[in-house]
Amino acid sequence: MKSRLHAAYAVGVAVILGLLLAASPAVAECDPDNALFEDDFEFLDGSWGAPNDSIYAEEGVLVIKSFMGQVNFQTKNEAANVCVDLTIVDAPVQDQSPIGLVWWWENWDNYYYLFYWADSPIVEIRRVVKGQFQNVVSVETLALKQGLGQTNHIELQLRPKDATLFINGTQVTRFKGKPPKGGSPVGVYGTSPEDQPGTWAFDNLVVSPVE
Repeated sequence: MKSRLHAAYAVGVAVILGLLLAASPAVAECDPDNALFEDDFEFLDGSWGAPNDSIYAEEGVLVIKSFMGQVNFQTKNEAANVCVDLTIVDAPVQDQSPIGLVWWWENWDNYYYLFYWADSPIVEIRRVVKGQFQNVVSVETLALKQGLGQTNHIELQLRPKDATLFINGTQVTRFKGKPPKGGSPVGVYGTSPEDQPGTWAFDNLVVSPVE
């Protein structure tokens, strides 16, 4: 997965949408009281696997380091609203150390994901099909907070044939997709150079069913 992700980052970014200047209300209604899965990361729940140097809970956040991708099967859904806070804590090489969110995951050769960097206003959405990376959409948006330590509230409205992305309450893009039959889990990831590893934090994850 690592070599494939790094190869994908080398592909030139084609910004297909301009700056989004006006905020629109978020409609991905994540309800922690009626959730398929909710986690404030007071500890590392067993559904994330065993803690190690690359993934653990600390001070109320899920921390991943260096290079890590992990899905949580307790989040499996066919349609859901997904909300989570993402923070790039440390990135010695900022333009090679994005933070990411994974959905419509079948295996690590077939899934969708978004990612962004600390030093860029661009959010990328890509799909992996049989191990091959495909660009879905690339958006440059003022809604994204840039810089190390900045937290971005991400909301995904996942539906059977499309998804809508909100960042910090602003609708950023809507796109078509092909979820796996029978539902799929949500996950997290980060990647960075081996010799200059990054650190990423995730908090307030809620996966709510669609009413």
